[in-house]
Amino acid sequence: MMQGMETTPIAPVRPATKEVHGDMDVILHVGAHLTGVTSLTYYLDRNRRALRNRGLAVWTMTDTRKGLFDGLTLRSGLNGVERRRMRGAGRVRLRCAMYERARVKELLVCDPGMIGGLCGNVATERLYPAAGEKMARMAHAFDGRVSRVLINIRALEDYWAAALAHTVQNGFPVPLQSELDRLVTQPRSWRRVITDIAAAVPDAEFLVAPFERVGEKPDDVVEFAVGGRFDAPTPLRVGVTPQVPHLDALRETLLDRYEDEESLPEGNGRWQPFNAMQVETLRAVYASDLAWLRSGAEGLAYLIEEQTPLRQPSFAGAEPRD
Repeated sequence: MMQGMETTPIAPVRPATKEVHGDMDVILHVGAHLTGVTSLTYYLDRNRRALRNRGLAVWTMTDTRKGLFDGLTLRSGLNGVERRRMRGAGRVRLRCAMYERARVKELLVCDPGMIGGLCGNVATERLYPAAGEKMARMAHAFDGRVSRVLINIRALEDYWAAALAHTVQNGFPVPLQSELDRLVTQPRSWRRVITDIAAAVPDAEFLVAPFERVGEKPDDVVEFAVGGRFDAPTPLRVGVTPQVPHLDALRETLLDRYEDEESLPEGNGRWQPFNAMQVETLRAVYASDLAWLRSGAEGLAYLIEEQTPLRQPSFAGAEPRD
């Protein structure tokens, strides 16, 4: 848990123009996958009561994957999807109204499915290609209550390597060199994802947390999510890091499917499918994304790099530090 130290943001994210619906703010933590979301979900599920006593209600995939978001995350064009989306938005608004009557101050929603799926990223060879459309539907469902959005990002060579390991374990073939080349050169980096989400929820504050900063610190994420309103409970460090399949597990998967295990390199550690030049290219793209965020991200987002949360109710409208 971080110490309760007073800090001021370097610059406001954007003007506070949103009129919050009702008395409860909604904070959306949209992932991304493989950036510490498993640890965060574990932490939130085990600290629900303590967080609720601090005025923060929590929805994780434990809640949203039981039908609460049914229809909201489906792709367009499916038969009957519009009706299911209307019903899904109705369920969300009804639940929010119940929380408001119970005087809940804030609702933190953590589900990376709000911006897309891991398999979809690999199948389309794009990084969350429908993030903007999906987030616009989520914002509509919460009916003006969304005050803050958080996303965790990660070095692209690590993100795509872990994504490929998961999808191979779940039935995808080992990627060809040409497919790896397309992943390296595909036009969507974190900057594009962030820009799309910001456009979909224009009145919400947008925080970006690098995995390298908060990946194993779910209490830090919560304190940043609530703007330092309270100190989050200390997490229990019990094996909650996401398990990315290692090479030995992937070989067993291929053998079970009667596929060639020799398509994988030797060794038993984590699989890095990209060659040195590809890794260098991905690192340069990630460095460019971070530089854009550090420069202010055109007023769209705030990059979390400091060690303590911003200790005021809202980042918007704050005076910049000298």
